[in-house]
Amino acid sequence: MIISPWDAGTHLFERALDVRSAVHETIASNMANEETPGYKARHLPFRETFSAVLSGENPIGSTSTNSRHIGIGVAGSDIFQHTIKQNVGAGLDENTVNLEKEMTLMAENTMLYMAVTQFLDGRFEGWKKAINEGR
Repeated sequence: MIISPWDAGTHLFERALDVRSAVHETIASNMANEETPGYKARHLPFRETFSAVLSGENPIGSTSTNSRHIGIGVAGSDIFQHTIKQNVGAGLDENTVNLEKEMTLMAENTMLYMAVTQFLDGRFEGWKKAINEGR
């Protein structure tokens, strides 16, 4: 019997990193558009998105012909469902980005991303020790 380090727990961490990366991109997009007139800040809720990814929901409706294919979607489409931030005060130019808040969200998301990578690192270190027979 072959045992793979890429078990269900590892896949769970992998999906968490995918969603954390998408959250990071959303926040970065908001920060980049801080001075764009009329830009509405977007939000990607981690819990809802992670739940959708784990349940196998495919928001863009693409299909995979092989279980080992990477799901990248259709060019120009949004894989994750972003929402416009509500109850955010717009400035005179109707832009709703609050740079300080976005920077705080970015720092928080970065810490959570790094926590998941540390969990994965621990899993792989365990496999490495088993392969090296504890040495």
